[in-house]
Amino acid sequence: MTLLSAAQRQIQAERARELIPGLQDRGVRQLAITFVNHAGLPLVKAVPLARLPRVAAEGVGFSPVADAFGATGAIDPAQSLARPDGDLRLVPDLDSLALLDGEAGWGWLAADRHEQNGEPYAADQRLFCRDRRRALEAAGLEIRIGGEIEWVLLGDDLPTGGPYGADRLLDGLDYLGALAAALDAADLPWLQLHPEYGPAQFELSLAAAGPLEAADRLVLARLLIQRVSRRFGWRASFSPLVAADRVGNGGHVHLSLRRGGEPLLSGGAGVAGLTAEGEGLVAVLLESLPALLALACPLVVSYRRLQPSHWAAPFQVWGVENREAALRLIPGGPGEAAHLELKIADAAANPYLLLGALMALAADDLARQRPLPAPLTGDPVGQGAPRLPSDLPAAITAFAAHPLLTRVMGPLLHRTVIEAREAEVRRCSGLSDGALIASTRLWPPSERQVEG
Repeated sequence: MTLLSAAQRQIQAERARELIPGLQDRGVRQLAITFVNHAGLPLVKAVPLARLPRVAAEGVGFSPVADAFGATGAIDPAQSLARPDGDLRLVPDLDSLALLDGEAGWGWLAADRHEQNGEPYAADQRLFCRDRRRALEAAGLEIRIGGEIEWVLLGDDLPTGGPYGADRLLDGLDYLGALAAALDAADLPWLQLHPEYGPAQFELSLAAAGPLEAADRLVLARLLIQRVSRRFGWRASFSPLVAADRVGNGGHVHLSLRRGGEPLLSGGAGVAGLTAEGEGLVAVLLESLPALLALACPLVVSYRRLQPSHWAAPFQVWGVENREAALRLIPGGPGEAAHLELKIADAAANPYLLLGALMALAADDLARQRPLPAPLTGDPVGQGAPRLPSDLPAAITAFAAHPLLTRVMGPLLHRTVIEAREAEVRRCSGLSDGALIASTRLWPPSERQVEG
């Protein structure tokens, strides 16, 4: 069977043909088509622009073994997907089309994976995110999600300056200006771009969007950061921890919900203006944080970042404007809606899996209300706050036992995500802390390793 019906194929091909002249005017000659595997690695197939109509209708081949690639690209033979059999179709979403590097002639597309007969691939992360968005909308809820990306530059003659320092901004002005230009050329709305706390560390905040578009934006933004950094002779590392004596890289997620246009996180009679449903949302996310960790923090080294009193939020608490709370409620201000920040997440997370899980939990809030404990103020240390899982095996156990995530993800996706996390634990078994950090210092992985 073909991937799409004859009518659908014709529609897709015709729409792609209509896009080609505009892309040619922008200098695009080839297209990078990406998806993100279970380990959080963006993987790619590239095609010439002239093939876009056929690729939009039929997709391009990609083996299911891709989800058995670990954090360093190696395949763990114990995983069920670590086999040479089978093939999938990587089908680009034309709505995601963006400019990757116009000067070099590259455009970009996010893609879903389908079986050869056209059926959705049950372990595809982007389709999971798409399905959870539809389920949330069917429940009468609208969600908006924004993301933060932190990274550390590795190499020689790096921008210098203090934490959040204007001196580092000035030293890296050309670099940040080039990155801002790349974001603008890709029509990628951003809110903030600035030096972070650690040496040669920076942060980008993206504008809120619908969940699928928000996940796509996180993927594209990272590719742009990598590209611009290489032009300056540097490597951008999104690893949760690049050195034992430095702060880590987070990948915080911001979300807000509305019903019938009315916000759930403000305008109510609860704490900090929460509505009753808003309190339920905070409560369900708070309850599920241990299980979410396996998606938000998928590497063994992720848990080296989650240390107390480091503003990494390793405790199962929520707070109002508390940066040591795993769930931070930001009441908002003039022209800004109140929203929640999930502070535990890092950039190794697959955004489609994480955002899909958050939407599944938000929809579950409608089914059963939970009591919301009081918000925590100050540092959780010394206040008897419950600690989140402190290592990946404990997070895997919590994820595997979560009934809702087990059900909504389906057997294949749920099982193979667990296998990927277990493979990461095996990869890191016996490594010293130094060797562990070094193994993912360049994350995503690179053939060229940077010492330090």
